[in-house]
Amino acid sequence: MQPYEGYFSLDTFLIDVRVRGDRLTAAAPGVPEGYEMLLEATSTPHTFNILRGPMAGITAVFQHNDQGELTGLKVGDEFELSYRQTPPPAPDIPTGQGLRPPEMVLDAGKEADFAALLDEVMGGDGRFLDYTLPYPKHEFLRFLAAQEMFIFHGSPRGDIDEFSTRRTSMELKDKSGRGNVQGIYGTHDGLWPLFFAVVNREKIPGSIRNGVQFYQNDDGDEVGVYNFSINQEWLDKEPWRSGTLYVLPRKTFRQMPMTAAGGLSNEWVSEVSVKPLVRLAIEPADFPFLAQVGGHDDSELINLEVLGRQITQAVTAANFGADCLGMKLDYTGELGEKVLKYVPLVQKYIPTAHFALRFEPEAGVWLDMSGPPAVMQVMRDRVEKHLNSLLVASG
Repeated sequence: MQPYEGYFSLDTFLIDVRVRGDRLTAAAPGVPEGYEMLLEATSTPHTFNILRGPMAGITAVFQHNDQGELTGLKVGDEFELSYRQTPPPAPDIPTGQGLRPPEMVLDAGKEADFAALLDEVMGGDGRFLDYTLPYPKHEFLRFLAAQEMFIFHGSPRGDIDEFSTRRTSMELKDKSGRGNVQGIYGTHDGLWPLFFAVVNREKIPGSIRNGVQFYQNDDGDEVGVYNFSINQEWLDKEPWRSGTLYVLPRKTFRQMPMTAAGGLSNEWVSEVSVKPLVRLAIEPADFPFLAQVGGHDDSELINLEVLGRQITQAVTAANFGADCLGMKLDYTGELGEKVLKYVPLVQKYIPTAHFALRFEPEAGVWLDMSGPPAVMQVMRDRVEKHLNSLLVASG
């Protein structure tokens, strides 16, 4: 099994594959020894089943070139990680990966206090919870999560009385479609969504990267390992705000797959509207990982956003379909060059998006786009907003 050892990376995400005892293991930074994923060989060469951890139930295939040299690792049908034998160089800035939550001691007194507040949550009507306990709010949320009855959703807004399935954002590099369902997203983990409550996404250009993975040992004990990262240019600019953590009933939510080939992610979605049980006011100091948030280079994505705005500004008419969008362009040679740069970049970040450029003698030049529901909703909203502004400007 030693020939498979090494470091495998997808963007800034890193997996270390090692032989420990008589087992081949895989783990991300921050995973304690003994909690690694286990890779069990199959009858197919270089192919392993992942037995436990965040990718349990998925097949991993070690990739080789024509010379038989190890080049990468493919996990399911979505994730292709590149290989290096030695550790990558230390980053210049913190990555925000491998974060472990603060230790939580649940003594009898604390548990009784939390249980009393749990009754208020169960009978909640969407109101703000009056949290006056002397314990950090994240500890109460972890207590609620352990009840396995709730879904948690973080937001900068505090006025959501009912969540709608209409999407206003999209998930990048989503090949499975998991992140771009037209629905309400949340998680069964009480810590992760605190990030969404306090990060000021209106202020920060580019993307945010975040999540939690759960790993188990031979005894069935479990640890959560978190990652949080923003555009590195904003790390020292205090990009935080007050927000709200919503506690939602779990009954209409389903857990999303990790990949199309299997496994379960920590994201849940409801495709019907949901009213919150209670909401909790959150300040940046309530987020226990605030000082550990890392950064990443988003210059390419920001360039994509600039190109997207320029193309949207050139739209003069549109056909809005359920799963497609046709955009008539005020076409010039300069705009054509921008389209040629824009389409490959979009497909890198939204691999399930498809484009066609039509030159119609009578109808003009059209850029047609199709993709998953959330992506198309966001694109339709952007184009519709632009066309409405043209109507207003024309009187």
